[in-house]
Amino acid sequence: MGMSEQKVCIETSGKILQSPCGPIIHGLEDVLVKTTSITDIDGDRGILWIRGYRVEELAAHGSYEEVAYLILRGRLPNRRELQEFSERLKASRELSPAAVEVLRSLAKAHPMFALEAAVAAEGAFDEDNLKLAEALRAGRYKEEEKALAVKVAEKLVAKIPTMIAYHYRFSRGLELVRPRHDLSHAANFLYMMFGREPDPLAVRGIDLYLILHSDHEVPASTFTALVVASTLSDMYSAVAAAVGALKGPLHGGANEAAVKSYLQIGDPSKAKEVVEAATKPGGPKLMGVGHRVYKAYDPRAKIFREFSQEYVKKFGDPQKLYAIAEAIEREVLSSPYFQQRRLYPNVDFWSGIAFYYMGVPYEYFTPIFAASRVVGWVAHILEYWENNRIFRPRACYMGPHDVPYVPIDQRS
Repeated sequence: MGMSEQKVCIETSGKILQSPCGPIIHGLEDVLVKTTSITDIDGDRGILWIRGYRVEELAAHGSYEEVAYLILRGRLPNRRELQEFSERLKASRELSPAAVEVLRSLAKAHPMFALEAAVAAEGAFDEDNLKLAEALRAGRYKEEEKALAVKVAEKLVAKIPTMIAYHYRFSRGLELVRPRHDLSHAANFLYMMFGREPDPLAVRGIDLYLILHSDHEVPASTFTALVVASTLSDMYSAVAAAVGALKGPLHGGANEAAVKSYLQIGDPSKAKEVVEAATKPGGPKLMGVGHRVYKAYDPRAKIFREFSQEYVKKFGDPQKLYAIAEAIEREVLSSPYFQQRRLYPNVDFWSGIAFYYMGVPYEYFTPIFAASRVVGWVAHILEYWENNRIFRPRACYMGPHDVPYVPIDQRS
């Protein structure tokens, strides 16, 4: 899969690179890598389905625990199943002493570095994870191993919020707040972070965010998890790798950047000039506007916009974050520039506002994303292992061949 020495130029045409070896889909954009029954996206109409349910329905009526069960099991639970699932999550929230020490040792590091390391460390001490990895290496993946894989997946869903909360406490020199078994997934997370009974509206906001980000087909972090899992590595290692992918600013972190930009703008009256500047060559990018898949208004953005409005109505908007976002959105939606390019606000445009007012530091926005998306990562791993094949793409070689080796003393 090489080239002749005369063919040295790659020409770019949109997302396709014309190489001497043939067309290369740059960034694998729209390349199909698996079949799935977990999520589907209609980007042109702005629709997201999770296991066939519209995300609006799940957000309006469900909890994260229900949606997590749906994603892992393929159907909504009945009341008994939901209670049993919730109890299993609660029983798995605590971490091994080794993972706690990793988080303590990385107290001053960015929480995404700490989360990546803690997931890997926890996997080394989870006996079920090690047993599953051994079975996979031996080529066994029957009903017993599949049940064990789901058990490991549930543990990861349960533990990541604890890792985030513990790192927050360590980073501020605070005593750890252990999990409470009488609180929901979202409420317990806020309780462990801040050490007080969480406000019900804040709990709803976290729960809503977890639902909205629970899965989104095969973005970079999910693909990373699949690549690692395809080697039959263990599930914790695949999730740790996914955390590393999410850490990148082109994937996670857009809500953090959006809030920072609102604080910098400072007043809604500046929205028009900010949006106009973004239409100029080399102008600043509007954070949270546009999406790789959605060419219509992101359905998740509509949901979190309404929640953000409700939140600031109750607690106020002292730094005008919601007012600034609302003004920018109004300008974007009326701008021919953005209309022609089909660029609309996405969920990150709105989600950071409530987090900021809840007192969640910027650097923890992306870890909370991971706490949500972990259920999608593990569900896609489970699905892929049903018909596993290691990923092995090829590259078009552009260098020379048969270069003679020159002894070091003869090199100029």
